[in-house]
Amino acid sequence: MKKFITYIAIFCLLSCSSDDQDKQNSISIQLNFDQISEYANDYTFSDFKIKIYSTKEDYFNETNPVFSGDFDTTGAISISENIAAKSYYVDIYSTDKVLSNWEPSDLDVDSSNIIVFYPSNGGTDFFQTVYITDTIKVMGTWSFSTYDYTNSDNPEKTIKTSLSINKDFTVQSHESYNDIDLVLNFELESYTSLNITNIEPDDQSYPALYTNRNALSLQVDELGFLYFYNYAGENTIYSKN
Repeated sequence: MKKFITYIAIFCLLSCSSDDQDKQNSISIQLNFDQISEYANDYTFSDFKIKIYSTKEDYFNETNPVFSGDFDTTGAISISENIAAKSYYVDIYSTDKVLSNWEPSDLDVDSSNIIVFYPSNGGTDFFQTVYITDTIKVMGTWSFSTYDYTNSDNPEKTIKTSLSINKDFTVQSHESYNDIDLVLNFELESYTSLNITNIEPDDQSYPALYTNRNALSLQVDELGFLYFYNYAGENTIYSKN
């Protein structure tokens, strides 16, 4: 009787061990277009790619992906290759980089539920829904075009060159004054608002008598131009490089 019980115990142990080995860590995603209905006729799910990164730095720099692939025609994908029991940073984007899961409201990337994913280890039945947006269109380098509005309180103006809006939610305005190169550094607070963090080489180099710290804003119009209500209280217009 004891031998029989021992055999049963060994069989159960081996069986359970086998079941555990069969369970793989996986990330399963289902795309959703509900927030981009205006693009419904321009894109299919097959137009989207996915890259998965182990670290936030790799995600921001787009280096060393542990997985790179495409979504199927239903907008679904399940990935288990090279997936361990840890968090991952997931980058989803259309091939033309107009639509993605990049969202400036998720400024704390580590707590994001649309960029950071935790694998499941019970198979691939659970798919996490990711809502695609067009907020990525603000990202990139923009060249200064003209003024929409100038601030008469600041007669001295800098020469605007470019505006860089980065994947890590930082923004740099490249300007100059009296042959001094200036960089104004900002952080995005949302898709349309930002705050200034510092000016290089120093605040005293910037000529504005009256500054706009509390109403800094960005907006991309229907023609693709970027309007930036800036630190000097000017409404400036930029075009995409």
